[in-house]
Amino acid sequence: MNATLLTGSAPTRARFSFEVFPARSGAAALALGHAVQHLSAADPDFISVTYGANGSNRDASLDLLKYLRNNTTALPLAHLTTVGESREALRQTIHGIMDAGVHDFLALRGDPPRGASESDPSVLGSPSSVELLEIIAQVRAERPPLTSVGRTVVAAYPNGHPQSRSRSEDIDWLIAKQGAGAQFAITQLFFRADDYLSFVAEARDAGLHIPVLPGLMPVSTSAQLRKVASLAGQPAPAELEHEMEAEGGFAPELGVEYAVSLARELLEGGAPSIHLYTFNRHEQVLAVLRELNLLTPSPVG
Repeated sequence: MNATLLTGSAPTRARFSFEVFPARSGAAALALGHAVQHLSAADPDFISVTYGANGSNRDASLDLLKYLRNNTTALPLAHLTTVGESREALRQTIHGIMDAGVHDFLALRGDPPRGASESDPSVLGSPSSVELLEIIAQVRAERPPLTSVGRTVVAAYPNGHPQSRSRSEDIDWLIAKQGAGAQFAITQLFFRADDYLSFVAEARDAGLHIPVLPGLMPVSTSAQLRKVASLAGQPAPAELEHEMEAEGGFAPELGVEYAVSLARELLEGGAPSIHLYTFNRHEQVLAVLRELNLLTPSPVG
């Protein structure tokens, strides 16, 4: 297992990590187990596991974290969201995850659950991501020294958080997370290298010193491309959209090609690593890493 970012050691070459989400059916769980075995064999720095708003898939997330911890060589990283959660409920969740042997967290406020809005009282009263960092630190301090380990990761938004009014506000908030103990950040999805490079450059000038990992997703279909565009808060690249439509809406090779080109530009621009959103599939993200010559050793066949 290679965990250079989580251990603090300096990487000798570009590195990578993955995100997966809990399966929603028995068949999907079997497919996900197959995928994470391949992802683990690629020797990532970590594999992060998502966590739904208001704990909507809490048990499934914990089961997947345990599977990664006990059945693969990958280092699991647990997402945590605060929306709809009390501080005490968050404390209990963190203790439960640490009891399972997982000590690394991605601290997020998260989106409102389906059917709720930002104006709902339960959402308005949710702890912020900075407060979540403080809660994680408090829980770690209460644990026996042997288990008081692990890193805390946060999100960054090169194209702006939906609730943010300006890039400077996004940067100020990221620096506040750094001050609360974040060791590195992972970005929301984006399409253009300058979105990331200019954001990081401005953040560095403002006092940010933690690593910022660019988050990328090699899309397979036009529908995925539209979904990523919605998450990124910007239009999809017109040329990629047109090429995918010309292939009938299903063209994973085009998504891989675009992700490879973007990753190369990011790594050449100084990105310390790349974080790949897998959509619970291993084929496309591993194809990206092969094209970047980052797979050593090769994953299982």
